[in-house]
Amino acid sequence: MAEKLLIKGGLVYDHDGDVHRPPMADILVAGDQISAIGDALSAEQIAGAEVVDASNHLVVPGLINAHYHSHDTLCRGLFEDLPLEFWLLYTLPMGTFRSKEEIRLRTLVGALESMRCGITTVQDMLGLIPLTEENVDVVLDAYEEIGERVVFSPMVFDIPAVAMLRYKDLLPPEIQEMMGNQAGDPKEQLDMLEAQIKRRPAKGVTHWAVGPFAPQRCSLDLLAGCADLADRHDLGTYIHVYETRGQVVMAREMYGEYGGSFINYLDKAGMLNHRLNIAHSVWISREEMDQMAGADAGAVLCFNSNMKLKSGISPMRDMRDAGMRVGLGCDNCSGSDVQNMFQAIKAYCMLGAVSESEPETPLAQEVLRHGTLGSARTACMDDQIGALKPGYKADMMLLDMNDTAYLPYNSAARQLVYSETGRSIDTVIIDGKIVMKDRVVQTINEDDLRQEVADLMKSFIPEYEDVVKQREVALPYLREAHQRVWDTDIGLRRFIARTNYGDGDLPQ
Repeated sequence: MAEKLLIKGGLVYDHDGDVHRPPMADILVAGDQISAIGDALSAEQIAGAEVVDASNHLVVPGLINAHYHSHDTLCRGLFEDLPLEFWLLYTLPMGTFRSKEEIRLRTLVGALESMRCGITTVQDMLGLIPLTEENVDVVLDAYEEIGERVVFSPMVFDIPAVAMLRYKDLLPPEIQEMMGNQAGDPKEQLDMLEAQIKRRPAKGVTHWAVGPFAPQRCSLDLLAGCADLADRHDLGTYIHVYETRGQVVMAREMYGEYGGSFINYLDKAGMLNHRLNIAHSVWISREEMDQMAGADAGAVLCFNSNMKLKSGISPMRDMRDAGMRVGLGCDNCSGSDVQNMFQAIKAYCMLGAVSESEPETPLAQEVLRHGTLGSARTACMDDQIGALKPGYKADMMLLDMNDTAYLPYNSAARQLVYSETGRSIDTVIIDGKIVMKDRVVQTINEDDLRQEVADLMKSFIPEYEDVVKQREVALPYLREAHQRVWDTDIGLRRFIARTNYGDGDLPQ
């Protein structure tokens, strides 16, 4: 492979330039970085470079998926019409104690789809159970094999899984045990995580972050340890917060010592700072948004999974007014069910438009920034990825403008957001390497991967069906707990009303 690449004659998208009609330019890549951009690069500069013809192509920074879990890619298409707490009942067992072969395949499946959709970096907040050196190696080796950039944060937690459910005491002891009522040791988890960070330091496409599961699954000791670990290694932190209405009820009723606020709980642990990113934040209050903005903490919004899992719609307009940092994510393959950031950025604009009647809804160029530089900022990497600039990593995609999404071509930003689906992507470059060319992935054999996955699913699906049968016994108790949550007045609305509601009858 050539040490230099010359991406020649494309329309190069610059967040700070003409986002509607980007100018034609050449991009020179040396090693893993962009070394120059211009329309008059010298013969000396480009000598020896492999030329990539970008004529009639948009050249765009690679999209960055700031919230993703690779542990359930094989569950795509298995679920619908389930609120999050019901969905977890079935998905959690299918991601734990898996074979190394399955871990490798599920990692490659998610990375392959990401790459084909122009996602050059994923933040994999992985439920890797058990968290062992061998399993870490399988995951990171798979990302390196296919060439997808990963910000890796194996989730840590020390409070049992059943704690995810408000009113868990409604469940008989045997069902609580089935759902997971074993506590963990915070020091043991932190020591293991730090050992892996030191053993496989950031290099090439591998990067690290710290990922405590959620406030309700982490003690103050564990959260404080996560904050310390992130500070010492200069890493971002990611945590699920206020994904569902039940989590607000839990915070209000069970965390009174912290003002009934998970944000205060995180603050007490020393996590509320510029490294913090809360995934989902559907049910966050305006006061907490101001608190987050004041600490330069951010949110990662996952509209499609939040809609599918009936969680609600994040208040992006209020976050914007508060000045909160925002990144975007696709979430689980069984919760959204696709790794396609074009869907995520379009959802942001569309939902922003119908959230309020007032003008100044989110613009296409703004949301493209969220899906690139904003998402990069969550990993403390916005000086390395998310833009096409000299000195940045050479992560980009080339989009064929012969596609009907650009017929006619009027605005790069608007058509990328409102018309593009990923269909026009024909070339992807990550870390200075061509990983997809002429729509063919160069790093793995897709046919072999498809066959391996097909073979694995012969045993995976019967196992999943057994899990569903075993766990259906919990459904009546979950329904009662769910109803109690909705019977509790919390003073927040995060659902779209039916059209026949009057103003006084809006659902919460």
